[in-house]
Parts: sequence; structure tokens; C-alpha cells
Amino acid sequence: MQFDQLEKQEQLALAGLVRLVVRMDGQFSPGEVDAVAALAREVGATDFWSQMAQAQTIEMDELGGLVEEVRPEVRGWMYGVLVGLAAVDGIEEAESDLLSWLMDTWDMNDD
Repeated sequence: MQFDQLEKQEQLALAGLVRLVVRMDGQFSPGEVDAVAALAREVGATDFWSQMAQAQTIEMDELGGLVEEVRPEVRGWMYGVLVGLAAVDGIEEAESDLLSWLMDTWDMNDD
């Protein structure tokens, strides 16, 4: 999927979630740096980095609202991106909690 295929609020949601995942363990590891750079190249670097800069200023409640608005057809892809990013240096408890929250918010549970 390309970044320009996402609606603007989905782009900002992804950027905010990426920022959150890489900061949850308190460090931006070299593996995470490489993974984020690869993601940017994959989805379209210019727009991606622009949204990452904008995501620096959003609050958690605003991010939560953006996440809720992500279209169902984008959720699985976005979740996979975040799991891959979190797994780069081992999924920490806080990252696992975030991923669980996304599954609940996006109604992705298998029950």
C-alpha cells in the first residue's frame, strides 16, 4: 500500500502510531531506525516524513480519535506494519498493550 492511498487522517494516525511504537521502550534503536526508514521508502518518503513531523504535536486523545476513523480495509495492513516495527527489537509489554488496544479498537479479535 502507498501512503497516498491513505486518507489524510489515516496518514497522521499511522505516523502517530509509528512514533508511539518506537518510543515506547524509551529508545529508538538502530533496528527501529532502519525499519522506519524502510517503511518510509516503501510507502512514499516525502509524505511519510511530513506526517511524522506533524505527528509530533498530536495528543493521545487526538491520536485515539484518528485511529478510530481508519477504514476497515486499511486496518489490517496498518496493524501488520506496526507489529513488524515493534518486533524489530522484541515486542515490549507496552508495545503489546498498544497492539492489543488496536485490535480491540478495530474489532480485530477472533472471538
